[in-house]
Formats: sequence, C-alpha cells, structure tokens
Amino acid sequence: MVDVSLTYLVLAHNSTERVARLVDQLLAQDLSGRVIIHFDKKSGEAPYRWLCERYHSQARCYILPQRAYCGWGQWSLVDATLRMLRHAQSTCKTDYYYLMSEYCYPTQSLSALKSYLVANKGTNFIECEDSRWIKGGIREDRYLYRHFLNKRNYPRLHRWTYKVQKWLGLKRKVPQDLTIRFGSQWWCLTQEAVAYVLEQEPIYRSFFKWVWIPDECFLQTFIYKKEFKNLSKPLTYYTFSSTGEAATFSTVSGSYPGFFFLRKLK
Repeated sequence: MVDVSLTYLVLAHNSTERVARLVDQLLAQDLSGRVIIHFDKKSGEAPYRWLCERYHSQARCYILPQRAYCGWGQWSLVDATLRMLRHAQSTCKTDYYYLMSEYCYPTQSLSALKSYLVANKGTNFIECEDSRWIKGGIREDRYLYRHFLNKRNYPRLHRWTYKVQKWLGLKRKVPQDLTIRFGSQWWCLTQEAVAYVLEQEPIYRSFFKWVWIPDECFLQTFIYKKEFKNLSKPLTYYTFSSTGEAATFSTVSGSYPGFFFLRKLK
C-alpha cells in the first residue's frame, strides 16, 4: 500500500491537558507519524516539564527545549513554527508537515487523512489570498508599517505607534520580488515547500519581523512566490466572526467534508 510520511507540528501555549488530548490521538492513530511540540516559554517550566515527562519514552514525539516567548500577532509565532520545521529538517524529513495548535482535534481518522494525501500527493494545502481574506481591522497596513508591540498587552500604545508612523509618512516598501498573500496559518505543506520557505526566510526576516500577524502572511507569501502548481484549501476547518475573532467549538459534532481537523475545540 502506498503511504505518505507525516510530521505534525503542534503550537502549544498553556494547557497541558489540551496538548495531551491532541498528541495522544496523533500518536495512537498514525503509527508512523512524528509529532514535534513547541510549548510557549511564557507558560513556565512546570507544565513544560510535565509534557517532557509524559512523552519522554515516546520516540516519535519531540518537545523542543529551545522555546520562544510567544505573543499573539507577533513574529514569535512564526519563529516557533520555524524552530519546529528546522528540527524536522535536521532529524527526519517527511513527505508532509501539518501545523496545528493545541486547540485542534481530528474530525476524521488519520488514516483517512493519509489516504487523502496519497491521492493528492504533491499538493500544498494552504491559502494564498489577497488582503480581502482579512475579515476585520487593518489590511495592507499590517505590513506597510512596523508593529513593535503586543496589541493585547499594550492596545493603546500599539495603536499610537501605528498612527504616528502614518502621520510621519513612514510607510515601508515591500521587497520588489514579493507579493504579500494571506491565509490561515493551519496548513499542510510538502517537503519541497518547507525546504523552499526555510531557504527564503533569512533573506526576508527583517521585513516580516515587524509585520502585524505575520503567521497569516509569511509562509503564504513564499508559497505564492514560488508558484507551486498544486495548491488547495487547508485541511483544518475554522471560521471567523465579522470582526476576525476565531470561533470556538465545545464538541466535535456534525460533518466537515474535506476537512480532517477542527479549530478551535475548547
């Protein structure tokens, strides 16, 4: 039987119970799959050690020891993702890499997911849309101005620094060879796509480091730039409110045709 190898990348932030709920399913359902976890450094050492102890004997699960302090809407989320991808590249490359958060949960069996990937091998499952994809708030100004601060921690100061830049005319130039594209950060990418992104990242890091919510445009822009032939919608079901807030679900119920994970499950 033809198969694909798969690495699941888990961005985890604060709940060891949610992380274990997801990771246990990944390891049990995909007996050849690998799991790499980045656990937000700001959540402290005790929960991190708990996860390390829980999975220390599981050879297919690796928890990154070098962790980033993650801030919503900031480069640190991309940094954490890149750390997982680099570790995967240096240890055991696989056909596909599937990024998810601790809030994700399977809606179908992972054998169904792998069969789907076999049938669509070579396809990258990621959105590469123009700025109309954004539901609320600023659009092009996400990248045309520098966003230094965490908006949730410093909402007024975050907005003030943005307005001052506009008033002073400090608009940035987009690198000439880039067309910024947007989409959900919960993608599933081929080895070829991941290798290309990691090759490009050092060149453009200084530009993306101060973009607002770079996880929704960083990889999307490079996949668009490379012009991969086969692109398709993400395999994780999500929905936003009219103001751009991610909806939450209390249970995995109902049918989600064409999707294999749900986000976000409480």
